[in-house]
Amino acid sequence: MTTTLTPAPARLGNKLGLLFANLYVLGMCGTIGGAYVFQFGLWEYPCPMCLLQRMFMLLSALGPAYIVHRSRQGAVTARDFASGWGWAIVAALLGSTVSGAQVLMHIVPPDPGYAGALFGLHLYTWAAITFFLAALAAGVNLVLAHEAQPLDAATASRALRTTGSFSLYVLAFFAVTNLLACFFLQGLHWQMPGDPTGYALFSDLF
Repeated sequence: MTTTLTPAPARLGNKLGLLFANLYVLGMCGTIGGAYVFQFGLWEYPCPMCLLQRMFMLLSALGPAYIVHRSRQGAVTARDFASGWGWAIVAALLGSTVSGAQVLMHIVPPDPGYAGALFGLHLYTWAAITFFLAALAAGVNLVLAHEAQPLDAATASRALRTTGSFSLYVLAFFAVTNLLACFFLQGLHWQMPGDPTGYALFSDLF
């Protein structure tokens, strides 16, 4: 007599855990998208520290993106879940040191700060807030791992599977475009200026 094992039924928490992983990825990408508005819409060029903060946002998003990817391939193990959110926390904490350092560089009046502001706060201050909230959210997911750990693709709704594909493509888009933005700003030089005034690549070529 053989016994057939059936997959555990998905709880609401399992689906919410997968949904939040997608929202985390899209939230980080959306934050970078807001920085793109300043860069390409208002012509305020990011400094090297700004670009480094974007990179740490992308690195932090890789953690939950891994969870989303694993949920599309098969079961998400406890190790996958912990590794994904642990990676997100480490990258967010490292990013917060960069944004925090930039805040301290401009905190003494009458320093006007670097570039423009949104609701009275410069983008690096918003980045510090983002990293803090990201690390907090990732930590809460680890605390609620038993309830929030996604099971597998079979237990996810069609909408969640579609959202997962969309999230991964959006992350790839921002990773590539951010790399191109760095290349255009730095041009054919070993080092990017601390206060860029244009795209150095165009000056180098033309």
